[in-house]
Amino acid sequence: MTDASTLLSDQVFQLNTFLWALEDLPDESQIQPVLRQAGYYLGSIGRSVLMPRGERAIAALTSLSGSANRSPCRPDLWLRHSSDSVQPIVELKARGFSTDSSNRRQALKLIAASFNLAPSLAEPGERPGHVLYATTAADADGLASTLKDLARSLVAESVPAAPTGAIGLSLEAEGVALSSPRPVDLPTPLGAALADRPIVLRADGENEVKPLYFVPWMPGIDGSQEPELRSAGLQELTARVLTHMLAAVGQARPPTTLMLDGTRLLSAATFGVFDQWRDTDRQEFSEAVGKIVDRALKPVVEVRRVSGDCREVDLPNAELQDAVTDRLERADPANPATNLETAVEEPATLFDEL
Repeated sequence: MTDASTLLSDQVFQLNTFLWALEDLPDESQIQPVLRQAGYYLGSIGRSVLMPRGERAIAALTSLSGSANRSPCRPDLWLRHSSDSVQPIVELKARGFSTDSSNRRQALKLIAASFNLAPSLAEPGERPGHVLYATTAADADGLASTLKDLARSLVAESVPAAPTGAIGLSLEAEGVALSSPRPVDLPTPLGAALADRPIVLRADGENEVKPLYFVPWMPGIDGSQEPELRSAGLQELTARVLTHMLAAVGQARPPTTLMLDGTRLLSAATFGVFDQWRDTDRQEFSEAVGKIVDRALKPVVEVRRVSGDCREVDLPNAELQDAVTDRLERADPANPATNLETAVEEPATLFDEL
């Protein structure tokens, strides 16, 4: 069982806690969807937030961040509300950071860009944003102060800054709670929802307070995630992909040509959440799944690459279909020769060689 501090600081756990908090669930569920009940829903994961274009903003960001990099930010979660016009941007962090941290650059860019999200949405006029960072409850108050200081530094340079706030995850006797050290800093519906430290994931006896994950693995967080959790997440995602491959093969009617699309497999394996993924990491996800198709099936059938994540397999008769089915049923998600953990660790250039 993973200890509480490790679990709460794990960004995959944080992401899935937020996703469950946004689900439409019955009242008797072990999970309380506090964000959904407050009117919020998922807009996207990793969507680009464009930088301000004005010369003053560019000069201020370059001076304050020490970098002239104008690339967009890609926050972990972009939330929307059924009636409130303010759209919260949520960034997940294993721990808090100070104004001197390397995270300073990202935070400054996000705070400046989120003052008006309309350009990022290709909308006319203005669309107010609100920058929220989520971390462990122990680090949330310090992180809230850091964000306030960074916003003030932008305003001092005459650059409009989006409002900021922090959300903390904690393990209580009743389960995992979401809260804020300063609820008044949050968008009004969210501040009201988290004012009483609601339990999102209810405890179930001695069992680990860890729900079924929508997304068992996130690219780009290797440096902040425990290796054991990363490995377990990749094995779980491999197992789900193999299960949906097996379903596709089993439902085929030979003679036929079967298309195994990495994007569709990932959508099924993540209960549709992958459809909301807008980050450049989306390609890393799907191309890694294309490799799993190759490694799982090539020993028994010819696999033709159609694109980076799409494969084509001929099933001319029931005998070959049975052989492919048997191969998938015997596939071991823990086997490093065929699982996603090995696939994602290979140099990116190998994606084009398969």
